[in-house]
Amino acid sequence: MKKQLMKRAALVMAASMAAVSLMGCGSGAGDKKTDTTAAESSTAAAGANDSTAAGTTEASKEPVTLRFSWWGSDSRHQALLAVIEAYEKKNPNVSVEAEYQGYDGYYEKIMTTLSSNTAPDIIQLSKEWLPDIQGAKHYLADLSTLPVDLSTLKDNLLEISGTYRGEPNIFPCTVGGSTIVYVNTDFAEQYGVDLTKKYTWDEIKELGKSIHEKDSDVYLMTADADMLNRLYVQPYLAQITGKPLIDEETYTMNFTEADAAAAFRNIEELYSTNTIEPFGEAAAFAGQADQNMKWINGKVGMIVDYTGSAPKYIASIDSPLEVIPLPVIENAKTSGSIYGGDRGYAINDNSINKEEAAKFLDFLMNDPESIKICKTDVGYCPTKQSDDILIAEGVISEVQKKAVEVSAENSYTNNMISGNTELEVVRKDLIQEVIYGDITPEEAAKELVEQYQEILDELKTN
Repeated sequence: MKKQLMKRAALVMAASMAAVSLMGCGSGAGDKKTDTTAAESSTAAAGANDSTAAGTTEASKEPVTLRFSWWGSDSRHQALLAVIEAYEKKNPNVSVEAEYQGYDGYYEKIMTTLSSNTAPDIIQLSKEWLPDIQGAKHYLADLSTLPVDLSTLKDNLLEISGTYRGEPNIFPCTVGGSTIVYVNTDFAEQYGVDLTKKYTWDEIKELGKSIHEKDSDVYLMTADADMLNRLYVQPYLAQITGKPLIDEETYTMNFTEADAAAAFRNIEELYSTNTIEPFGEAAAFAGQADQNMKWINGKVGMIVDYTGSAPKYIASIDSPLEVIPLPVIENAKTSGSIYGGDRGYAINDNSINKEEAAKFLDFLMNDPESIKICKTDVGYCPTKQSDDILIAEGVISEVQKKAVEVSAENSYTNNMISGNTELEVVRKDLIQEVIYGDITPEEAAKELVEQYQEILDELKTN
């Protein structure tokens, strides 16, 4: 098990932090088995919690001390400390001790405290750690048996991001999608972009070609190398296979060399049809496409990015912004969008105060006061009510809400190994060689498969 945990830790550190969802492999549920499904768990929890918010639930008057551990930035620290203060005011018999830090070393710390039975009562966790934790022993409580309302979560989010072997162990604190197309609506009206249509890649290339032929200074899309890598090629392969790039159990590729050639060919054609702004010009705005002058001046009409990028694109142009799904291949098995939440909060199954810990967790995630305090510093709107509350507060927009909803349609769940940094670098380098005409899509695909195999063989043996 130790070797497995060390391999997991290495992959966690190597995985791209831009990826929305990461998953892992592991053994069964250990000491405790359950036939309860996540959907049944949500219903059961909802029925057990008619009084929902913990701040309004009559609690025991006995003094209780809870330990709450998390990682994050200073803004997250300040938000959660404010939530603790608000909860303690409503529940004067409860004291919540905050234990917080940055991301580095957090995984190792939590694994150590769980195995030594010194873990906090409430713990922030990444969802990909679930197999390590519950596969080793039943360290995390079944949330469906505790007074925390799981029915407030958005559809399928608990199953995707908080459930292990049918048991809900993590309350997701964020949700998002990996690919959404942001569209300048004035550009769309001028150049005939149908905002109600679900485009195929071939249709997008035809549209892009016709737009550029009308005005040689105008392009339908723009993208930098990272976007092409994670938001074009990776989703294209998922559309073909319906799966993540790599099988996490066998460390084998879920795509063929022919699949990879098709993905590279799509990139080549996006440039040859002048659908995408020339790579060299877009490279000047790598990582900051919202500052691309063609985008700002209405000479580029679409940008593919993550759902969390909505605020910067809204602020970057005067035109109203709309969102549409990523283009797809014919007979796509998935939209290519990775939807879910990458982290959330769990309760230590060995805690002597599980009930009180659950009441605090319910307040944190479901109480309107806490939602207003946290804004999006803890995560983006995992519950159904949080969107409406934060839109009313002026914290988020209808555009971002729609972006998340659109990204959820026919999405797929990624795994941790598919975001491995070495694999991403190989893919990114080959994409650029194809763009510059140094190699053909077929040659790039052959090289990709060969290099991936070498990396996967090494990862499998380590």
